[in-house]
This record gives sequence, structure tokens and C-alpha cells, in this order.
Amino acid sequence: MSQEQMSTQESLVNGGGFNTTTGFATGTKCTSSGTFRASNKYMDIVQIYAAGEVFLVGADGKKTTWYALSPAIATNKDGGFDSVKVEPGTI
Repeated sequence: MSQEQMSTQESLVNGGGFNTTTGFATGTKCTSSGTFRASNKYMDIVQIYAAGEVFLVGADGKKTTWYALSPAIATNKDGGFDSVKVEPGTI
């Protein structure tokens, strides 16, 4: 695996450059395109925002805080997924 590929996959594993602990309030501008989540006591709302778009109110019409979702989840050391072969009918 090349150095560039490792750097890219490491970036994806670490949230793709997103600071997942920082929330963005309704009415603020999105700084980096991606998928964001907002929650209330009834549901989680998932929405895609492009850089420069304004974060909207939640589905209930109230102000909310949007958090970036990680674009990838890694299952092994190199940031990829391991496949598992099973016999037909075992799952």
C-alpha cells in the first residue's frame, strides 16, 4: 500500500478531517461538506450538507446542534474491511 493511500485511509478512519466533538448550531454555515446528525428525544436526523450551506432546524422545527458523522468505519489495521466466506444457508 502506498504512502498516499495509507494517509487517505488514515484520514477516513479518523473522521475524514471532521472534528466529531464540535457541534454546529442551527443557522451557522457548514465548513466542510459531509453527513451530519442531529437528535432530539424522539429521533435522530441525518442530513447531507455541502460546504457553505446553512444548518437547518430539526424535524420538530426547533433549533438543534448538528454533529459530523465519520465517512468510514475501519475493521482492520490498514483501514479496510475483511471479507468472510461462509457456506450457503449458514446465516
